[in-house]
Amino acid sequence: MTALLDTRRALEEQFAALGERVESTRREVVDTVASQAAELRGDNRETRTRVNSLSTALSETNKAVPVLRQEVADLARSLQALHAAVDDIALRLSHAPELPRAGGAPSSARGHDLAGGVAADAGTPPAIAEPGVPETEHEESVVLGPEDAGVLRSEQKPAPASPAAASPAAGPDQASDTGPTDDADLMESRARSAESGSAADDGKHSRARHDNILRSAGTAGTVEITCHRELWEFIQQRADDTPHFRAPAALVEDGGDRVRAILSGRSVIGVLIAMRATQLDSAPYGKDDGTWALSEAVYDRLAHDLATTSRHGGTPLTIVFDDGTAPETSPASE
Repeated sequence: MTALLDTRRALEEQFAALGERVESTRREVVDTVASQAAELRGDNRETRTRVNSLSTALSETNKAVPVLRQEVADLARSLQALHAAVDDIALRLSHAPELPRAGGAPSSARGHDLAGGVAADAGTPPAIAEPGVPETEHEESVVLGPEDAGVLRSEQKPAPASPAAASPAAGPDQASDTGPTDDADLMESRARSAESGSAADDGKHSRARHDNILRSAGTAGTVEITCHRELWEFIQQRADDTPHFRAPAALVEDGGDRVRAILSGRSVIGVLIAMRATQLDSAPYGKDDGTWALSEAVYDRLAHDLATTSRHGGTPLTIVFDDGTAPETSPASE
């Protein structure tokens, strides 16, 4: 009997020790799991924060890319205008008439006496003024050297007495040989200046028209675009980079390989921005002329149809890219 009691007491002690070890192990496991879960939650929060910051940076980058493209295009146009102006100046300087030198005098004739109209050098004959030419104008034609000829032509028509002043023996026909050439150069210079001003005005008009089209698209609620599947692939491929474009969830089959896409006004703004950027980046008569032609056709059709909308219109705008020939009419019976 005593042995049984001792055995029971030993078993109870062992069970108690086992229970304590199980409880201690449970607490350790719970503490470990809790600490690991806290670390995972902290890592998750940090990951979310980094993802949000990267998403914000990506959104800002997407917004800045079209602006940078527009600035680069404007800079390219400015450089082209600058190159045209430099070429014009170089052409005018190359066609500038050189005033003849008398008696081996240097090219700069600023040592002449302006008041008396006679040269300071001994071998230079006095200038012969023709009738009808003011004295001041005649003196300027003698004093200015070849390096000032371009400036003189741009501000004042050169006096026809210059060749006669350098060569007294020359006749009237020889003295007037440079007149038509100078007039042609001056007219050409004025025409190029007018073309440069016209190009600048066209650029301002194009930007103002683009702004008006974007405003019209912004007030459009729903716009349906019906076109060939390949044309839609071109539009979506170009517009995916713009921040405002949202591709439709699904395209509606319209038969004949045509699809119909339903866009919001904001997505139409993205399409317009993408098409204009493609036009500016592609050459109209170069290796990208096909891309330029497609983007211009899409942009012009969107701009034309958006101009027909109004705030009182209740029917959604439908833009169709499916040009074809009109049905043949039967000849009228006589």
